[in-house]
Amino acid sequence: MFFFLSIFIEQKSYAQLSPKDIETLNEYLNQANQFKKGSEPVKSANFFYKAGMLCLQRNVFQKAIPYFQESAALNIDAKKYDDVKKIYSNLGLIYSNMQDYEKAMIYFESSYKIRVKLGVKDDISSGLIDVAYVLGVQKQNKEAIIKLVQALDIATEINNSRLILICYRMLAENYQNLGDVQKSSDYMNKYTSYQQHFQKKKIEEKEEEDKIKTIVEINKRESENKARQLELELIKKNRQVAEDSLRQIVKRREDSLQMASISLKTEKTQSELLIKESELQKSVIKEQEAQQKSRGLIIYSIIGLLALVSVIVLILWILNRRGRKHNIELKLSNEEIAIQKKNVDAKNSELTDAFKMIEEQSQNLAMNINYAKNIQKVLLPKQENLANFLEESFIYFEPRDQVSGDFFWFTESNIINGSGVPRKKFYISAVDCTGHGVPGALLSMISYNMLENIIAQQKAKHPNEILNELHDGIRRTLRQKTTSNQDGMDMALCSYEKEKNILEYAGAKNPVIYIKNDKLTYVKGDVKPIGGTYFEKTENMSFRHHIIPIDTKTEFYIFSDGLADQVGEETGKKFLYSRLRELFQQIHHLPMEEQREAVKKTFREWKGNREQIDDVLVIGFRLFPTKI
Repeated sequence: MFFFLSIFIEQKSYAQLSPKDIETLNEYLNQANQFKKGSEPVKSANFFYKAGMLCLQRNVFQKAIPYFQESAALNIDAKKYDDVKKIYSNLGLIYSNMQDYEKAMIYFESSYKIRVKLGVKDDISSGLIDVAYVLGVQKQNKEAIIKLVQALDIATEINNSRLILICYRMLAENYQNLGDVQKSSDYMNKYTSYQQHFQKKKIEEKEEEDKIKTIVEINKRESENKARQLELELIKKNRQVAEDSLRQIVKRREDSLQMASISLKTEKTQSELLIKESELQKSVIKEQEAQQKSRGLIIYSIIGLLALVSVIVLILWILNRRGRKHNIELKLSNEEIAIQKKNVDAKNSELTDAFKMIEEQSQNLAMNINYAKNIQKVLLPKQENLANFLEESFIYFEPRDQVSGDFFWFTESNIINGSGVPRKKFYISAVDCTGHGVPGALLSMISYNMLENIIAQQKAKHPNEILNELHDGIRRTLRQKTTSNQDGMDMALCSYEKEKNILEYAGAKNPVIYIKNDKLTYVKGDVKPIGGTYFEKTENMSFRHHIIPIDTKTEFYIFSDGLADQVGEETGKKFLYSRLRELFQQIHHLPMEEQREAVKKTFREWKGNREQIDDVLVIGFRLFPTKI
């Protein structure tokens, strides 16, 4: 039975090429081979590339690889390295989605080396981001951060806003995975601030662009008017200057004749006066010599008396000034003390009012959060109701705050197939929304309602189809293509049809673990999240569909990353997925309630007195084959 099931899965992956796609693919390959025979490698490489892109867009990864490799080889021969770097990036993306991260890293690094040789800084920064993306998926967060810092330096140097935003966002995610909450928050704040600045700048540039034509026309008209006015004023001033110059020449000549006449009369009068003045001075000098002797004695006496009076006055003035200065200083000091006391009283009053306001806000916030907690509790399904659908099951749910970004969801639906006969299908999911607390809780409610609406359609949908529809709904609802919002979620979704003895699974980054005959199998989710950070390379890819047959007793586990990322009190390191797998392997044979207590005990002992860094959610259930 398992052999035929494997054949069915393999055929389903190739069935994603429609008859029209196969016809287009064959046409591309015929053109590529004809140009190759005709020694036209560039045209041949182009059609091999088109064939690879067709398979990539339809998620037929294995078929896309040889076409891209052939295109790359032909472009290398033709020295078209700009095309080679693009092909290597696509190959790296394909191997990332196939979880072959070793080959993905080889191609991403090869693409990066070509970008460095070509010397285009945008491409170099983008290549570093590709390498960091694979490192981050492999949980090599420190190495990813080094690459992202290099990419951010280049993007900042060339002012490439799109690359700067991607670097900030990925740095925040990698630091969060390392448990460095402070740096993660710093880069997330930089991301949000820069995104707002970028949006505002784009709006201002558009407004400035609309105004510039009108401003140019107005300035042109003003310049022409000013030029005409200046020309008229210049002609007028030249005429005035010419007239003024002529008047000044005539006036200077008249003044010079008048001054010559006055000068002759003055010289004659001065000579007569000099003779009389000389005789008078002789008589005066004799009289002055006699008077100076008598005056000298009087002057010296007066000077001595004035000096004594001056000293006394100076001493009194200094003493008076010191007294007044001391009084002024004392008055100013008292006024300053009064002002400081008034300021202190005012600040104490302000602090008292602020404290009361903060206390009221804290009470309101606590009431609002408690109200949100009650709403979330009412909307989400009750844990104990899971036993009505899966008799042997458990849910361990440990939110970090009163409200949670993680949530569990399960429901049973009557699915109507092509024959119109309804059948029951059970769905269960563990969802990890961006962030925690109130923001995470808001996103969880949006996601919960969307899941309910998708299932309410009562169409036979596989988990991967539900994830594709949920991804489009989140990006559309949060307007993520036109706004700075990048919230999203990671999740594992399972569906179970008891009559068919199969469990179907699809994952957005989050895996499913199942244990059969004491053998543990770890099925990875796709690297693409639901909503969130936009990557052109993964946006058009569908989530993969996995089928697990229930041919014997099987334990299943789905979970968020809260337990794996928790830092331990004693070790100072994360719990990691490897320890989580060991834990499930040890407890899978126990009754489900005992398994829940074991998970709870393990988490709390590991955390100790350290702060819980994220919401924790673990769901486990046991299935048995049904005899048909």
